[in-house]
Amino acid sequence: MKDQLQLAALLGNPGPEYERTRHNIGFMLADRAAARLAPGKNWRDWKGLGLYVDFELGGLRRYLLKPQTYMNLSGQAVGSLGGFYKIPPASILAAYDDLALPFGKLRLRREGSAGSHNGMASVISAVGPAVPRLRLGIGPRPAHIEGKNFVLSKFSKEEGERLPEFLDRACDALCAAFRDGVVTAMNRYNNDGDKPVP
Repeated sequence: MKDQLQLAALLGNPGPEYERTRHNIGFMLADRAAARLAPGKNWRDWKGLGLYVDFELGGLRRYLLKPQTYMNLSGQAVGSLGGFYKIPPASILAAYDDLALPFGKLRLRREGSAGSHNGMASVISAVGPAVPRLRLGIGPRPAHIEGKNFVLSKFSKEEGERLPEFLDRACDALCAAFRDGVVTAMNRYNNDGDKPVP
């Protein structure tokens, strides 16, 4: 049986001051995915820990989640919603910004470490390492800027112009993971040009 993705946790920080920062590209993707997968549905509160929308695809109830606990505690919302609906870790995907990838690159993985990402570390702490992830490139970080300052900064003008296309492609990859499974989506989107393979 192919892998069935049931929950996508799209990581970011709540509050207007973080809205257009690099660290919140997960939330930007969440809003795009909700418009495509759950049109007309509003984000609802999940126990004060996050906002979620649900939708049906392939006869299975699926969920998009935006944790509202700030990045470093993202796992609280993921563990709570995933545990309540008895969703196994392999059916939970986390999407987040990644300094190790250049801006505009994306990578799907079935599991792995959190690297230096505290939000992903929190998710792994809550549900275990066997969590698929969609890494969204926001690098490279200029040498003169600390990592924590860079991720909380706004996108450059040039990045801002390219951002809609990047988010559309990331949304394509996420929708493919829901529809066809993570492995199939990996095979389609994890290539050098990050363009889908026909």
